[in-house]
Amino acid sequence: MRRHHISCSAIIVFAFLVLDPAFAVESKTQREAVVAPRAKRFYKSSRARQYLSFGGNYASDYNSKNYQFVSRYLYQSEKFINEINFKQETNYGDIGSGSKKKYGIKTSELYDFTLSGKAIIGESKNYGVAYHRTIHDKFEKYSHDSRNALGIGRIFLNERLEWDVSLGYRDVQHYGSEPDLITSWRANFKLGDKTTFVQRAYLFFDQKSTDSDFKTSLVYRIGNNVSFELRHNFERRRYLEDGKTEATNQVSRSVTVGLIFDLN
Repeated sequence: MRRHHISCSAIIVFAFLVLDPAFAVESKTQREAVVAPRAKRFYKSSRARQYLSFGGNYASDYNSKNYQFVSRYLYQSEKFINEINFKQETNYGDIGSGSKKKYGIKTSELYDFTLSGKAIIGESKNYGVAYHRTIHDKFEKYSHDSRNALGIGRIFLNERLEWDVSLGYRDVQHYGSEPDLITSWRANFKLGDKTTFVQRAYLFFDQKSTDSDFKTSLVYRIGNNVSFELRHNFERRRYLEDGKTEATNQVSRSVTVGLIFDLN
């Protein structure tokens, strides 16, 4: 059943602003990208579903310009999911000042390639997960960043719960390499005739940082086509920057109250 969120919800937000650390310490977005493909469900049909898209963008202002190209491929069947993403972005800008000022100089040339997979193992409820991402920009201090992860998961309780764990390895040129551990789960349980509990969460550990992210919702049906939702998001990021002995601890919380309209 398809549900649509209508933007008439009241939102109450309590948040601490999270500043991006140095490039060598992975951003929240990079870590979420490892887990996001695992949340996709297997396509319950005898025929597979495929999706292919291409796009581009150009932007400029008085002293810079940007070119961007993106593409995405998604394959879903009852036993296999494969996703490929590619992004290329080039930036030009003015650098220097006075007589040494140069115009229209290339300042970055980013290539970002991601490959992920999720597959049922045999006829069991177990599945394997795999992930690879390469980020390359010769203009950056850390010009080449690659990550790989491989793991196993299981589907429980008539597909109401998925849980997986994987081991990963990240290598950053001119910085170093390190292993990591990622575990994630997705839950969807009925708590009665009208109430549903939904949660998506992950824990991410490496030698210098720990990330946790919990997105939890209670959905209560108040009519045939209308439900009330209370959602709580909790994010915690703890990392140790180079040259420092005390870890930085960042926490973000939000509470959202809204309505879900079923338009079927």
